Amino acid sequence: MLEKPATQKTILLVGATGLVGQSVLAQALANPQVGKVVALTRKPITPHPKLLNQLIDFNAIPEEAPWWQTDALICTLGTTIKVAGTSEQFRFVDFTLVAQFAALAAQHAVPCFVLNSAMMASTKAKGLYLRTKGEAEQAVRNAGIPSVVIARPGLLDGDREEFRFGEEIGLMASRLLSPLLPKRLRSVKVEKLARVMLEEALKAEQGVKVLESESFQ
Repeated sequence: MLEKPATQKTILLVGATGLVGQSVLAQALANPQVGKVVALTRKPITPHPKLLNQLIDFNAIPEEAPWWQTDALICTLGTTIKVAGTSEQFRFVDFTLVAQFAALAAQHAVPCFVLNSAMMASTKAKGLYLRTKGEAEQAVRNAGIPSVVIARPGLLDGDREEFRFGEEIGLMASRLLSPLLPKRLRSVKVEKLARVMLEEALKAEQGVKVLESESFQ
């Protein structure tokens, strides 16, 4: 296992293969404040001297493992009903897994949990997507972790592996109208979102902090 210098921190990253997770991973590996990144994935990812890539079965998250000894957990898990195939599988990824990781982080006294959520997430939302995101936020808030940061970005501007027609149309409109839109309605550069999430993980300030979309402009 990689050893970290005393002045550097360890980041546990869940969701490293997704759009936001890839950017968080790249920035964490390049950040001198980070001594080690532990990325939990299903399949191997590109090696790096600072990276410990732990392959796990997300249907059976290890409850006892040395990598739970970390300075912060950054969770960028997320999918869509279309990609997941069913609403049940979507909820498994966006709620059940998030809640499980939060509970285990609390159990292992992880000091900071940073969650990538979504703008307008709410347990009272009528739509399944935003309601599920809101329920995931609530689970993280209630887990008992000393420092919780919830990021609520708007439309993400980045290069996805899969094509999402609705998002592409929205991005085109957002880019054209950006100077006229209030900050909270502008699209969010994935790199900026990832940078802020990493910064918050390294600060690990006590309490619950919710960062709305304008925080990533």
